[in-house]
Amino acid sequence: MNIWRKSYRTYSIGLVIAWAIALFLIWRLRGVAHLETAALVCAGFFLGWLSATIARYVYPKQQGLLG
Repeated sequence: MNIWRKSYRTYSIGLVIAWAIALFLIWRLRGVAHLETAALVCAGFFLGWLSATIARYVYPKQQGLLG
């Protein structure tokens, strides 16, 4: 179990689950009109997350300022 803790993959899966729950609750409680707005926010978030993930694997880790 410890292998799954504190990993980028686990954090990503948790975010997908959290967004799915949030979108489901918005759909059930507020209706489709609010769901469209929330879905756009969700899509923007995941585009940013995707670009950060790509950058994380493409660019090397930087060293500190002094080393």
